[in-house]
Amino acid sequence: MSNPSTLLKLGGGEFGTVDWSNCAVVFIDFQNEYVDGEMPLGQAGAKATANARLILDKARNDNIPVFHIAHHGEDNGNVFDPLSSKVNIVDSMQPVDSEKTIVKMHPNAFYDTPLQELIESTGKEQIIFTGFMSHMCVSSSVRAAFDLGFENFVCHDACATRDLPDVKGNAISADVVHETAMAALQDRFATLVATNDLVNG
Repeated sequence: MSNPSTLLKLGGGEFGTVDWSNCAVVFIDFQNEYVDGEMPLGQAGAKATANARLILDKARNDNIPVFHIAHHGEDNGNVFDPLSSKVNIVDSMQPVDSEKTIVKMHPNAFYDTPLQELIESTGKEQIIFTGFMSHMCVSSSVRAAFDLGFENFVCHDACATRDLPDVKGNAISADVVHETAMAALQDRFATLVATNDLVNG
């Protein structure tokens, strides 16, 4: 059996290369809900956050446009209640005054938000994505960015997700969900990159 190929390569395309002079970085949902809320991501979440912080430091040092995304739900006491501290961005990823924070109420960070216009106003054509959760808001936002004409890069080790139930109610491990979500994005929508390569490459 031959090794599988991506749809991108089958169509004659090639994976991209990050051009720091032409990119913005989007940090999706690094919020307390994923630390000590209803959906803790544990060690995988902590590792992803630590890697995201390395990327944030590089972006700040190199004056790369940075956008923080925060998800808000309904004020009904459930997940991402905007009246709860669980919607706050974690301490290590707190924005500085020069960085935009965008509140979304849907998985897609571009839907009903100014994110597209804000990135376009920087003149950047590439986006590096990091964040939570791999299969949900990261995937939805990357796919939307692709449709909007951006060239996408996903830092796979600065993203994480949780266990999910399959159709029979059995658990699919977070590792499998994450790797599958990343593979699906790599198939056509984004180039996958590692933190070390971004920061030290």
